[in-house]
Amino acid sequence: MSGGQKVAECLSRDGGFLCISREDLVETVNHYGSLAVQLTEQVSKASRNYEQFSKLRRPYRIFMKKALLQYARNGNLAYFGYSGHLLLDKISHLVRVRLTAPMALRVRLTMDRLECSEEEAREYVHNADDERTRWARFMYGADIRDPAQYDVCLSMERFTPAGACKLVQEMVLHHEFAATPESVRQLENSRVANEVLAALVRHPETFSLDVGARFEATTVHLEGPWLEPDLLRRVERIARTVQEVQEVVYEPGYAPSFLLS
Repeated sequence: MSGGQKVAECLSRDGGFLCISREDLVETVNHYGSLAVQLTEQVSKASRNYEQFSKLRRPYRIFMKKALLQYARNGNLAYFGYSGHLLLDKISHLVRVRLTAPMALRVRLTMDRLECSEEEAREYVHNADDERTRWARFMYGADIRDPAQYDVCLSMERFTPAGACKLVQEMVLHHEFAATPESVRQLENSRVANEVLAALVRHPETFSLDVGARFEATTVHLEGPWLEPDLLRRVERIARTVQEVQEVVYEPGYAPSFLLS
């Protein structure tokens, strides 16, 4: 309730951006098969059960990142949500923007949208903020209220949706955020590495392996626990099912130093 929907409509209308939300990602993830559907259905219900949530967290992040990268590689994308930026690597042509608004404005917008009293609207906003903060902390280990998580924070007390929309468009065109061959290559490398992790998650024998992936040129570098020879061969075989992967290098250790970002 901070004006994000109106900013999205403006970016779509005036900037030609494809605007998506978490619901769009979940819909895409649900096309990945029954395992993905189970994950998206169960993860929200498990948010208050830490043990169950911990088992679902990693595969959920992998599938959601896979969906977001499918959209992102086409360019001109605006994702509206409170933690989507935590899924992606810090690639130079991705702009992270946080919209904030005074409580009075958020309460008024909530009253109008939900047709409720001021007290009910205030409680709704507080509960939503608390739920989102806890979710991001448990899912990504990050505080979404920290300004350091963003490139810019815009106060909707000072900006109209049209003004915020124009500023975001100008930022995207600024040379410091312009796409370069190197940044596009980084995005593609991130996508391929995550495709390998998604392939491993889909297989019952490798679903629970705590493996990290990094892709360069035609080689995927995997890092994770020590594996028996048969299981290692299985991991390498699954990794090679990803089209861009020609060589697999597995680096055993106690924990991966690189995971999803």
